[in-house]
Amino acid sequence: MSRKSLTDRAVNGIAWQFFAVGGNFLMRGVILILLTRSLEARDFGIIAAATVILSLTERVGLIGVNRVLVQRQDLTRSHISSSFAIAFWAGCLLIVPIFLGADLFAYWMRTPELTPFVQFLSFTLLLGSVASIPLALLERELRFKALSLADIGSYLVGFGVVALALANYGYGPWALAIGSMVQVVWRTATLFIIKRHPISLWPDKAVMGDLLRPGVGFSLGQTGNFVATQVDNLIVGRMLGAEALGYYNRAYQFLMLPALMFGKALTSVLFPTMASIQNEKDRVARAYLRAMGMIALLTLPTSGILIIIAPELVRFLLGDSWIGMILPFQILIASLLFRTGYKIGDSVSLAMGSMRARAIRQWIYAGLVATGAVVGARWGLTGVATGVGLAVLGNFLMMHQLAQSILNVSWRENLQVHLQQLRTAILVCLPVWLAAEAARRASLSDFVILAICGLVAAAVVAVIWFVFRRLLGDIGDWLHNLIIERLGKLRR
Repeated sequence: MSRKSLTDRAVNGIAWQFFAVGGNFLMRGVILILLTRSLEARDFGIIAAATVILSLTERVGLIGVNRVLVQRQDLTRSHISSSFAIAFWAGCLLIVPIFLGADLFAYWMRTPELTPFVQFLSFTLLLGSVASIPLALLERELRFKALSLADIGSYLVGFGVVALALANYGYGPWALAIGSMVQVVWRTATLFIIKRHPISLWPDKAVMGDLLRPGVGFSLGQTGNFVATQVDNLIVGRMLGAEALGYYNRAYQFLMLPALMFGKALTSVLFPTMASIQNEKDRVARAYLRAMGMIALLTLPTSGILIIIAPELVRFLLGDSWIGMILPFQILIASLLFRTGYKIGDSVSLAMGSMRARAIRQWIYAGLVATGAVVGARWGLTGVATGVGLAVLGNFLMMHQLAQSILNVSWRENLQVHLQQLRTAILVCLPVWLAAEAARRASLSDFVILAICGLVAAAVVAVIWFVFRRLLGDIGDWLHNLIIERLGKLRR
């Protein structure tokens, strides 16, 4: 594939992902707000606990064969059909221990009412397993428009229609459980309709080694990363209770809205794109530094503004009953750069085949999160959020050390990219903070304070973009040229 063709496809993929994730961001935000206003913290805590154990089980059971489909350069029909067979039987086998062990898990979590929810949702394991195959093939083909539409449609139907309707009829946590089931069914069906592929119930022994050897490496790293992102939920649920987990989970979900907005749009495109040019390190290195610049440019001002307006934002959107999540949310959102930025290093290690080194770092990350959450739990949700934030910073440093060693990129180059965008973030956030403090002293309403801060932020960003774009450095010029080029194509 030519350089121009690959670049165009990658940029188009990122553009579609930003469009889709932006729409997803707004849709999920509205649905999250409506559901949060309709249900209690304990309802969210119960489903969060059930989802953690199910998702972890699914990650372990897939053995990473879905990621091999994206990374492997010479892929045959036998590889694809055998991957489906592995995913199918893994999903079937995983249901049994989860269904039978639901009582034990509920006892360990000290939440007896958890059992039926774990048993009900255990059947999503099979659907999630088999859906991972067409999903991986679509990623391999850089068909991100189709993937985005499948994600948006399933979430809208599952939670925006079904869960929200049931919540308003008083179904409590069952509204979330049934909505989650509908989402998985809808997404699985959509993926199989969009991407038809060879199917078999029995894997071909001749290609098993091709799938399982690298797949184990993928799975170890993937499972380690997932444990790291979910073990804090288990610790909060067990040590602080289901209600505290509900508050923590809501804070985390609102954190993940901008994290998905910025991180997923880049990383889901970068991994398959980098994998296709893995033998050209110079090109991968340039893509890596540019991606880091984009992430820093987007996340630093966003996290700063959200920290400033968090009290008004939570009270206005969710109501006074959720003020307990304000400080944990502020602490978690402070790690937005590290939480999205480490995924760039992760994409590099995946694309370049550094599975063992990646897996080791992901399990160290999981240990850091568990330690931070356990120690921090002594000081409640604030302590947990602080401990987890420090663990995320540690993982950010580890993954970029790995990426830089692979690509021969120096810390100095990476630091320069971040410091340049930190300056931009300060220029944006300082006027917003001054405006917020002045509005609070004047005892204005939450809505008015949010409106003032939004207008100030928009004005400062506009001035920087149109008058002082040089402050953004090379990434500003690249973005400007890209926008001009895309607008030119639209006019034609």
